[in-house]
Amino acid sequence: MKEKRGMDMRYSRFRKNQSKKRYATFILLMLLGFGLIYVASAGTLGKFVSNLILPVLNGEESGRGQVQDSDDPILSLPDETDEPVKDTTKITDTLKANALSLYAIQMGAFADEENAEAFSQQLKKRGGAGYIYNNGFYRVMAIGFQSEDDAKQVRDELRAEDIESHVYKLATGGADMQITATQENVDIIRSAYGIWEEKYRSLEEIIVSLDSGAISPSEAVDKIRETKTEMELKKEKLQEINAGQNNNAILAGLVELYNGSCLSLDKVLSKNSNDKVAISSEIKYTYIDMLMLYKDYMEQIT
Repeated sequence: MKEKRGMDMRYSRFRKNQSKKRYATFILLMLLGFGLIYVASAGTLGKFVSNLILPVLNGEESGRGQVQDSDDPILSLPDETDEPVKDTTKITDTLKANALSLYAIQMGAFADEENAEAFSQQLKKRGGAGYIYNNGFYRVMAIGFQSEDDAKQVRDELRAEDIESHVYKLATGGADMQITATQENVDIIRSAYGIWEEKYRSLEEIIVSLDSGAISPSEAVDKIRETKTEMELKKEKLQEINAGQNNNAILAGLVELYNGSCLSLDKVLSKNSNDKVAISSEIKYTYIDMLMLYKDYMEQIT
C-alpha cells in the first residue's frame, strides 16, 4: 500500500509536471502566434497585439507603463490644415525707394492763388491737368513727362503756336532703408515700393494712348480701374502688417501713400467715361498728384 501510494504520488507529480509543460507550451505557442500576426500585419491589428504582449513580456502590472495614447501632446503632430505654416523667423534686409522726377509743362505762374485757380479751371476744360504747385509762386501745370526731351518737344510745339510755356522739373528724394521682419513681410513691403512706382509710371502711357486716339475714354477708365484694384489689394496687405507695429513712420507713411494714390485714382473713375477731355484732364492731374504724394512721403521719412 505504501509503495502504491508512493507510485500514485509520483504519478500525480508526473501528471502535474506534464500539465505544466503542456500549459507552458500552449502559452508559448500563443505568444509565437501573436508575434507572427504582429509581424505579418504591421498595421492596426499588429499595434493592438503589441500593446497586449509587451506588458506581459515585461512583467508589468495592469495600469503601469502603459503606452501613451496617440493624441499625447508630446508625441502628436499638428492637426492637418489647409493653412500654410507661417515662418516667424525674422531677417534683416535692405529696401530701396527710388528717387523720381517729372518734367512738367508749366503754363503760368501766379503770385495770387485766385488767379492761379481761375487759370487752372480754364486749362482743365481744354484737357490739361490744371495742377497747382505752390513753392512761393502758384505754378499751373498742364502735363508731365518722364523724359525731359519729351517735355521740351511739347514746349517747342506750343511756342510754334505762340503759346508760352516752360519746362519745370518736379523731383523727389529716394531712400535706402533697413528692415527687420519675416521674409514674407519683407517681400510684401519691398514689392509695395516697386508696384507703386510701376503703376505711377503707367499713367503716362495711358495719357499718350488716350490723347492720340489709340484707346477710347472708356478703355482708359478700365485701365485706371485695374490699377486702382491692384493698389487697393497691396494697401490691405500693408495695413495688416502695420496693425502689428508701434508707430512705424515708414510703414504707416507707405500705407498713406497708397491710400492717397487710390483716392486720386477714384477722381478719374468718378468722371463720365465718355467725356474724353474730362478723363484726360483728370489722369494728367493724378499723374502729377501721385508724384507729389511720393515727394511728401520721402520728405517725412528722410
